[in-house]
Amino acid sequence: MVSNGAISAKLHVPFPVAARATFGFYFARFAVGDSAELFDDSESFTNFGWDYELSTTAAMASLAKGSGDIWAQKSEMHGSIRLWLIMTFMMSMSGGWSTMATNIPDFTRHSKDSRGAYWQAVFVPVLVITVAMIGIICTSCAKVIYGEYIWSPLDLAAKWTSPGGRAASFFVGFSWAVAQIGVNVSANIVSASNEMSSLYPKYINLRRGAIFTTLIGGWVMVPWKVIYSAKQNIDIPSLCRPRARYWYKGGWNLRAGVAILGSVGPDMPGMVYAVNSKVNIGGAIYIYDINFLYGFASAFLVHCASN
Repeated sequence: MVSNGAISAKLHVPFPVAARATFGFYFARFAVGDSAELFDDSESFTNFGWDYELSTTAAMASLAKGSGDIWAQKSEMHGSIRLWLIMTFMMSMSGGWSTMATNIPDFTRHSKDSRGAYWQAVFVPVLVITVAMIGIICTSCAKVIYGEYIWSPLDLAAKWTSPGGRAASFFVGFSWAVAQIGVNVSANIVSASNEMSSLYPKYINLRRGAIFTTLIGGWVMVPWKVIYSAKQNIDIPSLCRPRARYWYKGGWNLRAGVAILGSVGPDMPGMVYAVNSKVNIGGAIYIYDINFLYGFASAFLVHCASN
């Protein structure tokens, strides 16, 4: 996220344009189209979200007379099994932020000072760890109050059946809805409208792209269920001109394609196993368990080596 954000904070171009330096003028459309299919589900750090999270944590801790006993639990996993579980959950967290990490140039392009992009390295981990701790504390308190660990905030709110509890459930649900609207407007509509306008600039501007994203995204997800300069070896005007520096071979940087195949190919057996667990794929399951981390690292190394 920091690296992608820093690029556009300096060059002041959106993701669809910045991608041309890596993929080529036409091949970048593949990356843009692939990115447009993703919808970010990361936590929303709106005021409403923080209010209900902190209030819920305080109320649960008060009822449980503390933070529960989850901290006293001993690990039941050891050796390589524990290591692969850690890697799997690291991948899960990284994957949840992958969309925002990809589309962050659409926001940092408006930065007046490129140094602001680097502050994400400090604040994002702090915010994520804080939210995770809130969830752990509430879950631990639920064991004391209700006799079972409840990880889902919606299932937890369903336990509040008293008059005061029902009011709290309403505010939790309302805050959750506002937070989700906020994160979808910022993380999905802005980026997707930028990408649509870059793919079909003759027909789609940012406003139309936002409308199309809202309509298409609402149907797919089923809700009811530029500065003229060259910095760090990037020729900004050439990013917007066909048959210029980033034309490569007919608008396609085939080396970027090799990097994609090298990162996606080894994950395919794991995808087959996810669909049909009766298929024996051997040790390939471990690569699939860390698919985001492996895919990012391998594509990065192959692309750097080939270029």
